[in-house]
Amino acid sequence: MKLKKILFLFASIAVVLFSSCKSETEVNGISLDEASLSVAVNDTANLVATILPKGADGTITWTSSNPAVATVNNGEVIGISIGSANVVASVGTFTATCVVTVTKEVLDFSASLKGSEYYPIVLDGITATTLGAKIKADFRPDELTKFLYIWENTFTAGTTAGPNFYGEVEAWTSLVVSTVGWSGAGFNVKDGALLDKLAPITANPENYFLHIGIRSKTNAVYVITMEGQSNVKFAIGATAFNDNGTLTQPLTNFERNGEWQEIEIPMSTLKTNGLLYSTGMGEKNIISMLAGGVAGTTLELDAVFIYKK
Repeated sequence: MKLKKILFLFASIAVVLFSSCKSETEVNGISLDEASLSVAVNDTANLVATILPKGADGTITWTSSNPAVATVNNGEVIGISIGSANVVASVGTFTATCVVTVTKEVLDFSASLKGSEYYPIVLDGITATTLGAKIKADFRPDELTKFLYIWENTFTAGTTAGPNFYGEVEAWTSLVVSTVGWSGAGFNVKDGALLDKLAPITANPENYFLHIGIRSKTNAVYVITMEGQSNVKFAIGATAFNDNGTLTQPLTNFERNGEWQEIEIPMSTLKTNGLLYSTGMGEKNIISMLAGGVAGTTLELDAVFIYKK
């Protein structure tokens, strides 16, 4: 009886082993859920690889034909620069390919519309309507008490086309330096009571920011002056602005790729540099701009406002 039990046990083990070997499924391919996809620079997309047939198992390896354009890590594709690359998933000798097209970066400026208080100087009507009661004082030109002045015809009007800073099909401020050898423009406010509403910002500048939407394809340096009880002047660019030997040092810069860029400067920084708002200031150029004296230089501004985050 013992011999029979042992023989039966060996036979059972053999059956289990044979059954286990027979249940293994050999890999015969791999597939991707996308044959092609598009991703923006600095954005991501995900690919899912499936080993074939169902139930087969193996280690998937991911590669990119052009890591300077797109990289891949365990199926997550990251756009690096504009162009195309083949992302390949492989298991053993089997491969599947997805053609990845990387497009220009999509910038999201919506965070700047989530503040609690707004003091617009340049802003389209649609966005202003969206902000509604968050607008505490509106400094946009109305040709009654608020104006955009061009100094001695030093700027001419530029052409606006396409979406503005917030993607709306509305005009923005576009100025082109003329041939007189210098330039200047300012947003003038004659309503002193309206300007008085800026005083609390100087009293408590924390969480308040000057927001500027700007774009350019050149390396032009611009000067911004903000007037209050005392003023502040700073350059936007890589170098100082030279105005007949008077240098204005840069406070910030932006990418010059022809696309809208966002500048945010803490009002505490501007206060430290000299800006002071108070009541009873009277008429002021709430903001004025220089763009040098090279004819044809453009100054493209949109979404210029002070706001509280």
